[in-house]
Amino acid sequence: MSRFVRRVLTLVTGAAVALIAAGFAGAAAATAASRAAGPALYSGQLAGYQAAGRWFRYVATTVTVPPRTLPYPNGGSAFIGLNGRYPAWIGVDPGGGTDSVGYAGFNVGTGTFRLAPRVGDRLALSIYYDQRGHDYFTVTDLTRPATQTVLLYVGRLTYPAAGLWVQTDRVLSVSPPPAGTRLWQFSGSRLTTYRGDHGTVTGPWTTSQMITTTTGTASGTVIASPSGLSAGGRDFTAWLRALPASYSTALAGYQARGRSFRFISTTLTVPPRVLSRDHLGDAAIGLRTSCGSQCQGPFAVIEVLPGGGPGSVRYQGFLTPGNFLVSPRAGDRLAISIYYDQRGHDYFTATDLTRHTTQTVRLEAGGINPVFDSARLSAVVGGTMPPPAAGTRLWQFTGTHLTTYDGVHGTVIGPWQTSTLIRTSGGTPAGTVVASPSGLSNGGQDFGVWLRHR
Repeated sequence: MSRFVRRVLTLVTGAAVALIAAGFAGAAAATAASRAAGPALYSGQLAGYQAAGRWFRYVATTVTVPPRTLPYPNGGSAFIGLNGRYPAWIGVDPGGGTDSVGYAGFNVGTGTFRLAPRVGDRLALSIYYDQRGHDYFTVTDLTRPATQTVLLYVGRLTYPAAGLWVQTDRVLSVSPPPAGTRLWQFSGSRLTTYRGDHGTVTGPWTTSQMITTTTGTASGTVIASPSGLSAGGRDFTAWLRALPASYSTALAGYQARGRSFRFISTTLTVPPRVLSRDHLGDAAIGLRTSCGSQCQGPFAVIEVLPGGGPGSVRYQGFLTPGNFLVSPRAGDRLAISIYYDQRGHDYFTATDLTRHTTQTVRLEAGGINPVFDSARLSAVVGGTMPPPAAGTRLWQFTGTHLTTYDGVHGTVIGPWQTSTLIRTSGGTPAGTVVASPSGLSNGGQDFGVWLRHR
């Protein structure tokens, strides 16, 4: 089975349904003749643009084959399509090679083109429906050059939507890049309706962005999304997005929001003390309740001091602080977790995996049935300090897990909203970075917090 056919089989169960539904929703406006911006379409797989509100007989674009950015099978393939009850698609895998370009007529089958483009080749893609039952799938390698057209009899169909997109699958196993990363460039895009109206991505029809998020909805963190349109609506870029950042004068790490969290855990290796006590450098995990800037809602926090020793692992409920009896030394691996049972009790657990000692403390949760709507893993870096001669790791967080009130499990990156916490000299993006986390790895479970050289 070719790579393309496997890709189509993963798409048809979820992404195609979303596209088709959106297409038929726009069919009621089939007489509309003006350009219109439709609402964004969110999913866990697709990033690009969809046109709807007319019946489409032609879609075309040109792409340049990039190297592979996402690990297979998490995709990163580029697609164009005429979408309806039985969609017609052309897809191109990054990295090029044999069987990297394929077609799909969903009521008659799928296949691959003979072309074997290389990274850097420019490919012109088009799908044409002749309105007499035939789809023409054409791919031309403009670099070599070479071309092939596949004709399929698909019967009398309507295509109430057309799209150009990148398929990312659900990429929660892929760590967000530290900066936005271009996946594909689409250029010279054109569409034509059954009535012969010609246009670009922007119309005359309703055009919507397709955005990939951690939840498949607007409430999730954006994973992949298209740039704005340029060249009169013919060109755009699909990007793998970096996490949004939040700046302060104290914290460096990651924060999850947008769901109610009942569990957070991670494993730390206790480091020697790098910063003076005035500058802290403590590691902390916590569940918190937001209640506005003028108050402090219920919270549950575990804090670990570098250097280890008695009193170096602490818990803090809304009203009750205390020290664990667990007393790790520098170099010990320490597993820490907080669990809220949703019946008014917080459970704080610290386990020294090196010395095989553990303790769990149960406390009354603050408030009546608190809603912990954020979860945080961070190091506390305060005060004014001279910059180190080189970047210095303060802490390494590994095996991080979170669970929501309704039992959804995940890592730092979701499925929920996730942001990077960066400590700067002024607490703003304009300040000098003092401490920040590394990128996420191991599917969002692991990261380091670093004191940065300036």
